[in-house]
Amino acid sequence: MSARNMEDIAEVFKTLKFKKALLGGVSEKDVWRQLDRLQKEYRSAYECQEERFGALLKEREEEIRRLKGGADG
Repeated sequence: MSARNMEDIAEVFKTLKFKKALLGGVSEKDVWRQLDRLQKEYRSAYECQEERFGALLKEREEEIRRLKGGADG
């Protein structure tokens, strides 16, 4: 799964489970693996938002240029 927003990440948290350790608790190796997975999901969501906001800024700049009559650009 590649998260696109915080709702996608919330779904990851709902299904997050850790392997049990032999003597109680959870496996440290599995915790680190799951944290790495979460970091990748956050990165994916961040990149999607970055692209979205970049496109919105570009649209806004084009609209401003259009409203100015194209004289400045």
